[in-house]
Amino acid sequence: MSRSIGVWGFCILLVSGVMVLADADDGERIWTHLVNPREGDEVIGEIEIEADVVAAYEVRDVVFFVDGRPIGVLSTAPYRLTFNLGDENRSHTFEVVATDIRGNQARASATTIPVPIGGEYEVDLQQLYVTATLGDSRVLDLERGDFTILDEGRAQDLVTFEGGNVPFTAALLIDASASMYGLKMDAARAGATAFIQGMRELDQGKVVVFSDVIQNSTPFSGAREVLAAGLIGATGQGGTAVNDNLYSAFKLLSARQGRRLVVLLSDGIDTHSALDGEDLLYHARRSQAMVYWIRLMSSQDARDRGDHLQYVSAWRTPEEYRQQIASLREVVELSGGRIIPARSPEEIEPVFVEILRELREQYALGYYPDRQRKDNSWHRIKVKVDRPGVSIRTHDGYLDF
Repeated sequence: MSRSIGVWGFCILLVSGVMVLADADDGERIWTHLVNPREGDEVIGEIEIEADVVAAYEVRDVVFFVDGRPIGVLSTAPYRLTFNLGDENRSHTFEVVATDIRGNQARASATTIPVPIGGEYEVDLQQLYVTATLGDSRVLDLERGDFTILDEGRAQDLVTFEGGNVPFTAALLIDASASMYGLKMDAARAGATAFIQGMRELDQGKVVVFSDVIQNSTPFSGAREVLAAGLIGATGQGGTAVNDNLYSAFKLLSARQGRRLVVLLSDGIDTHSALDGEDLLYHARRSQAMVYWIRLMSSQDARDRGDHLQYVSAWRTPEEYRQQIASLREVVELSGGRIIPARSPEEIEPVFVEILRELREQYALGYYPDRQRKDNSWHRIKVKVDRPGVSIRTHDGYLDF
């Protein structure tokens, strides 16, 4: 909430979690405090941070900090954002800095405490994004009563039910290693561009073009021109760090709300990552992001095929290569996404369009788990549908943190 006022008295409010800076002349002061969290609150995991600002002049920006690190900037009310603290149960310091158009500033802070072991927790809404298929076709006429959700084998009450118009946040990871040189890189840009152009008003995206280094990267944005700019100038060169870039995407998506997904365009051959498959699966599950892997099959071009073999033999044994591909396949399948092969550059753009179409044809289901303890345990989910022959694809569970 933000308010503008014309006259200030000569007083300072002393409230827990509030500090007022009052060095400016009358009529030029700004005041802020943290609405949430408050001093001494017990917090862990995902939290909504909210500030109240009162200013004589227009507010320029409000910057949020957690443990001294900036996590977001807002320029319009409400000054509210969501942040994931992770599962480490400890105290945190929250700070907000509000600045008006004249440069006047106000700060407020609050220190939270760990959640007592064995204490009571607020139950979080669990959201599932479900693809229903019958043979090769998606089923689009299911209703709320057709679905049953099992959480650790216990039937749950379905409280929200929506179609595929739910906005999404997508990280597009585009392999630009040496094996992508030439026509494949051109096709990758065209495919990613088609996906970006198909995004709707409330969708958000991020583009990362990578090899063994990050070649281009954009912030999360709903502006198509911002995302498209991330595809400019990408060339096929260097090795490939698939796992490390997936890990970074999962970490970023963990702090986002709603439907989250990764679209990975790569042959899957990882030559440079430090992260192994087991760690990757853990972070994938924490993020609850669906993963779509557009898997580029072996090129018919002999030179590209030779590059692949050179990188594999230089960095991994054949067995390590097979294990890495198997781990990536497991991440995709358990996330509720899928692997879609592209056997030629011409198939890349249609696959991007197909993924976008699938997202629009999913069901969004929500429920409050009847047994949630915030103890970092794994909850296995199973979704059943009362329609013979229909198959369901969604993520297989969640970490209770």
